[in-house]
Amino acid sequence: PYVWSYSAFPATIVNWIVNIVEFLLVLRLVLVLFGASSSSAFVAMIYDVTGRLVAPFSGAFPNIVLGGFVIESSTILAMIGYAIIGWLVIQVFSLVWSAFDRPAYRY
Repeated sequence: PYVWSYSAFPATIVNWIVNIVEFLLVLRLVLVLFGASSSSAFVAMIYDVTGRLVAPFSGAFPNIVLGGFVIESSTILAMIGYAIIGWLVIQVFSLVWSAFDRPAYRY
């Protein structure tokens, strides 16, 4: 049975945010891999939104080109980076909010 706790709520919110970011980055990775044209409104929107997420990681490693396919290493690095950041934030929330989950000490 699921028992609601104060520490679970912030972790759930952070998980949702990280999952949405990761989904968008995977979508970007697939679109770039298959060479999707940014003349499409949907593809242009995905590139625009995820371009801001990937920007801090761009240029760290060169892109990998296999035949006609391009693997953006900066997108993969961003996925790893945001997963680690999300995990750290969840750990901090769990540490801070775990004090509220403890029963009060009675004398």
